[in-house]
Amino acid sequence: MYFSNQHPTDDILEQYLFRSLPEPEVEQLEEHLLVCHNCVDTAEQLLIFVESLRQTLETTTPRARAAGRHPALQE
Repeated sequence: MYFSNQHPTDDILEQYLFRSLPEPEVEQLEEHLLVCHNCVDTAEQLLIFVESLRQTLETTTPRARAAGRHPALQE
């Protein structure tokens, strides 16, 4: 995968943020991020969303989370 002529997809940026992108691709992506402010902005927006989701999940009680995932468990 080579990013100098094309922008990475949101999926690739998500993998990078979750540290699940293979190492050779990480190096290529980081080189691209050094010169592409649009992709940096996109990655930052994805990170903000992920952090917001984590905070929401942390403040939701386990019962509410289970009920939200399994409609049959709702009272």
